[in-house]
Amino acid sequence: MKNNLLLEDEIKEIAEIDYEKDEVLINQRQGAIAVNKLVEEFIKAGEVTDNQLIALTLVRFRDLQVRDYAMGLANAENKDKLFNLWYWLMNFAPNGYVAPVACIFATCAYEASESELAHHALDRALADCPNYPLALLLRRVFCAAWPSSSFAVMRGELHPRICATLFGGSI
Repeated sequence: MKNNLLLEDEIKEIAEIDYEKDEVLINQRQGAIAVNKLVEEFIKAGEVTDNQLIALTLVRFRDLQVRDYAMGLANAENKDKLFNLWYWLMNFAPNGYVAPVACIFATCAYEASESELAHHALDRALADCPNYPLALLLRRVFCAAWPSSSFAVMRGELHPRICATLFGGSI
């Protein structure tokens, strides 16, 4: 509980992206870099203890490009670690910041043929934000029983485009 309170304090210190005034691409790129660091730390240590990094990631996940960037990071080598990371983060995130990460976890679970976990994650997303568009879309996709391999291919095709937008090429 103590760490979660510290996390909430850190979140309050980070400004949301102001799409009217801010340099949006710089903030999105900052979010994607934070995601990379979060993933790297989790894969290396099996946990993430840097509340500033976690807070920045959660705040930037409110941006669709950053959220979708994170969703596209899973590959054959890291998918199990990312499954664990997104599950942990979904459960660690404070109210108001659960929906994006719950959707990311739901896609990992769905692709791992863990349909019940995927639907549970969408329940968490919708409890956090009842009209969260990606959760509603994923619910339809999962209920239509799309093959997880088709979903993975689609996600894999989207990721290089997001990388090109954020970084001027794929990474």
